[in-house]
Amino acid sequence: MMQTAKTSAPSFQALVAANRAAGRLSEPVAPDNSKKMQLAGMRLLPAELEQAKALADADERSLAWFCRRMYLRGLEAYMAEQSGTAAAAQ
Repeated sequence: MMQTAKTSAPSFQALVAANRAAGRLSEPVAPDNSKKMQLAGMRLLPAELEQAKALADADERSLAWFCRRMYLRGLEAYMAEQSGTAAAAQ
C-alpha cells in the first residue's frame, strides 16, 4: 500500500491574505459606533414580565422592542409632566 504525505490546509489568515492580494476581498472598515444601542438591564416582577410578554406577543413584537417602546412612551409622558410642573412653578 502506498502512503502519501498529508498536506495541511492553509490557515485562515493565509487565505484572507491571498484573497486580498487577488483583489477579491477589500480591507475591513471600522464600524460606526456613534448610534449603537447599549444594553440596559430592567427588573420586572414575574407578573409584570408575563404581562409584558403577552402584550408583545399580541403585537407580534419582541419583548425587548415592547419594553423599549413602553420606556419611550413613559419618558415622553414624564418629560411633558416635568415641563408642566416647571411652567406652573414660575
